Amino acid sequence: MRNKFIYQPPANGYPEWNNNPDIFQLNRQQAHSYMMPFKTESEALTEEHASSPYYRSLNGTWKFAFAETPDQRIKPFYEANYDSNNWADMPVPSHWQLQGYDYPQYTNVQYPWSVSEPELKAPFAPTKYNPVGSYIRSFSVPEEWAGQPVFISFQGVESAFYVWINGELVGYSEDTFTPAEFDLTPYLIAGENKLAVEVYRWCDASWLEDQDFWRLSGIFRDVYLYSVPPVHIADFFVRSNLDDKYRDAELIIDAKVANYFNDSVGSLHLETFLFDQDKHPVQKQSLLIKEGMTDEQNFQLSMKVHNPAKWSAETPNLYTLVLSLKDALGNCLEAISCRTGFRQFELKDGLMKINGKRIVFKGVNRHEFSCDTGRALSKEDMIKDIKLMKAYNINAVRTSHYPNQSYWYELCDEYGLYVIDETNLETHGTWEYGKKGLNDKTVPGSKPEWRENVLDRCNSMFQRDKNHPSIVIWSLGNESYGGDNFIAMHDFLKQADPTRLVHYEGIFHYRESEAASDIESTMYISPQDVEKYARSNPQKPYIICEYSHAMGNSCGGLHLYWEVFERYDILQGAFIWDWVDQAIRTTTSEDIVYLAYGGDFGETPHDGNFSGNGLIFADRSVTPKLDEVKKCYQNVKFEGIQLDEGRICVTNRFLFTDLSDYLLKWEISLEGEAAQSGTLPISLPPGDNREIVIPYSPVNTYDKEAILTVSFVTIESSKWASAGHEVAWEQFALTSYLPARRETDLNQAPINLTELEEDVLISAGDVSLKFSRITGDLSSYVSSGKECLLEPVRPNFWRAVTDNDLGNKLPERCGVWKAAPDNRQLISFKWKLEGLCCVITSHYTIATNPITSLTIEYQIVADGTIHIHEQLIPGNGLPEIPEFGMLFVLDNRLDTVDWYGRGPHENYWDRNTGARIGRYSGKVQDQFVPYLKPQECGNKTDVRFASLTEGTNGTGLQIVAPSLMELCALPWTPDELEASDHVYKLPPSNKTVLRVNYKQMGVGGDNSWGARTHEPFTLPSNRSYSFAFTLQPLMP
Repeated sequence: MRNKFIYQPPANGYPEWNNNPDIFQLNRQQAHSYMMPFKTESEALTEEHASSPYYRSLNGTWKFAFAETPDQRIKPFYEANYDSNNWADMPVPSHWQLQGYDYPQYTNVQYPWSVSEPELKAPFAPTKYNPVGSYIRSFSVPEEWAGQPVFISFQGVESAFYVWINGELVGYSEDTFTPAEFDLTPYLIAGENKLAVEVYRWCDASWLEDQDFWRLSGIFRDVYLYSVPPVHIADFFVRSNLDDKYRDAELIIDAKVANYFNDSVGSLHLETFLFDQDKHPVQKQSLLIKEGMTDEQNFQLSMKVHNPAKWSAETPNLYTLVLSLKDALGNCLEAISCRTGFRQFELKDGLMKINGKRIVFKGVNRHEFSCDTGRALSKEDMIKDIKLMKAYNINAVRTSHYPNQSYWYELCDEYGLYVIDETNLETHGTWEYGKKGLNDKTVPGSKPEWRENVLDRCNSMFQRDKNHPSIVIWSLGNESYGGDNFIAMHDFLKQADPTRLVHYEGIFHYRESEAASDIESTMYISPQDVEKYARSNPQKPYIICEYSHAMGNSCGGLHLYWEVFERYDILQGAFIWDWVDQAIRTTTSEDIVYLAYGGDFGETPHDGNFSGNGLIFADRSVTPKLDEVKKCYQNVKFEGIQLDEGRICVTNRFLFTDLSDYLLKWEISLEGEAAQSGTLPISLPPGDNREIVIPYSPVNTYDKEAILTVSFVTIESSKWASAGHEVAWEQFALTSYLPARRETDLNQAPINLTELEEDVLISAGDVSLKFSRITGDLSSYVSSGKECLLEPVRPNFWRAVTDNDLGNKLPERCGVWKAAPDNRQLISFKWKLEGLCCVITSHYTIATNPITSLTIEYQIVADGTIHIHEQLIPGNGLPEIPEFGMLFVLDNRLDTVDWYGRGPHENYWDRNTGARIGRYSGKVQDQFVPYLKPQECGNKTDVRFASLTEGTNGTGLQIVAPSLMELCALPWTPDELEASDHVYKLPPSNKTVLRVNYKQMGVGGDNSWGARTHEPFTLPSNRSYSFAFTLQPLMP
């Protein structure tokens, strides 16, 4: 029996959790690989940890007490005879802030206590408000575990905690995101045992956990007991090396065997069995352990494997390795298992390569977060995430900024994602961008008191995750500047695991720590600066560990990065920030359900909706940004060669997949209606390109635009997609779009014009119009006896600001254009009636400095058609124009929008490569995109023609342009969207707001705190603009 832990308080008089950065554990077990013992090899082969007879979950309902400060906690709660029957119930795993205690707090850079205790400096922990959660539950040890060691495993506790069994202190641990395990064997009694856990919201190590996320607390990952035989496998590390041809492999297994009680043991056999993905045996290896083994000993086995199926994100071939320990008679004492993959990741010829091929990371950063359970993520949430990532061509994930649940890595192994596994370390609030050199405030820097702490975090991640083939890069943390401690972390990982590279972006800010990273890595750098690096004789391969900040309506210009990546081998990919909106589903006092962001719980400080950066919404529904990602990340390139002959060039950008695994589909549409289609089997090895011929019949119809769409779809179903799932596509125009001309009926009754003192009334066919002689606006549009307009038609130069607009101060810079419609002065209002046509011309000046000129001409023909022409001459030196077009506030009976252009999802000038040209229809209310904070949304680009109708009965308006236009139909005006800080606060709507634009500027997204939309996707004011479109009445 091992001795019980003898507690000695810290020498400085402070508790372990405060002002003791070098004390981060007491009596904690050594970190080891994620594994579970079984009785037999066949049981281990199932790989189901929960099915092991040596496993007992402690998840469920615990007793709980809450205190706002450490001084207020119930100090004797852990005592064996303390009665907690009247305590509240608390589910484990969970965060207590989501169970009615304390409050969630979202901050990005600033530490959450920076307002309540602004004088606080590291390594002191807050004390004025630092809640403590006291947890109690009981358990009994299974009888069949008698005589065996018993351990408890906490997979994740935020942020520091003590553990007692039956009134005796067992240990203490920090590091929120890696397991903490304790040996319970000396403390257990027969029958019921009392387990008490005291959790601190913040500790001194919270200075190392300043990630951009919700600050939450509690036992938020699984808790379980496990037992092992007295002589058992304590740890193992499996890795593979491929030969020079990347064909045959050597599998190397380092195993640690322990004799817990140090009883006398005879000879043992350590055996390894390798099984293929169908669980068929492939190979076996055995090693003799001589009798008398004591304590712990390390052993190494290896086996040569002939041409195993290789692991990659494209082909995630997995084998199962079973290790068993047997006595001299061949009886199995214990068996453990893990899945493994044969792959070689290396830095070769100056490039990162997987199995000999240059790798390109098409990645995303991922916080663990659920809108309902916070970081207590379910397996179902994780499976949904990985299926979406695979379906949208994402091949890599960075676990920002901490080790994720172990199950996530199992999924990455199984489904195929390359992983950057990141140490739980961020100290963003202790330094500023642009600073020069280390100072006393910088943590951990080169401070010796933090050295062992960060190395422990690094080691805990490595030991738990080392056997996952999906992990190709270790990361030292995020936004923590530099210093010698990072070099120490790097050196530790390289010595412990030469098979992977080490990443740290902080070297960009502190070049004295250059040796801490094998990779050059930056954040939020422009495509132009990425190219500068590629052309600067670079010495390291390059990735962008965070880019295309997906806050709200964003990810504009994503394609610009990938155009650069294609040109330079040294540029090896990037990771979008980030995967899922961090928002908490909650209710108002009126029981309205909504998604909350920073400040919604009354907390301070906070960083508002800066947590809403996801490619998917907080409820895990998909945003339109993800469609753009899928297109930019696709692995097939199409180029037109001789389109009238059907000749296109196809390039296979997969590394290991022949295009024969997919089926090429093609379709020719005439103004959105399918006219021809077919399929074509293609065989094209990875990395190759060749010309193919699409066997379509000649298109002889030139009065309708002909579009050729080619795509590759899966032939067979997989774990993440059904057969027929599209992985790549492109479109080519075979004939040009020519707007249909509506012939004037010469028998149509002439236009009737009536001049009033303040208005001009026009009657044309079934349409009646009223123009104001005071404002020059079209103020009434009656079609078939029904008024369509709720407000006068007006020119529009503004959109509801996006998060990116706010970040780059567009409202301050360009606000003159928001006010422009109200600052018009009518200079002249003219009308002219000539037979079957009437022309109304309104000329304005706009009170900008200098003056802007605006002319709007309405040409009305006898059947009620209105040709609208808008011309803008901006004053010299004015800022860019957010959009240029006309705004109609219409009756909401016009509730259905149909368009021929890009869709079906919203798209923008700089974010429309993932939206294909087609014919689409939907309800106006469904065009609204519920970003965390209401903003510009629902736009459609490259629109040829569109209509707004009363349902599907055909009554309404048609909009046609002689050239491509943009269109947006929503239930709210830009002003209403801007005025609401949450979706549920948008007012009830009785209208359809139609904006018909020449262009709207792109949404941008290089970052959300200063980067402007790229210049090619803006409307500079140093030129004049002219825009024309036609409004036609539609009858059923």
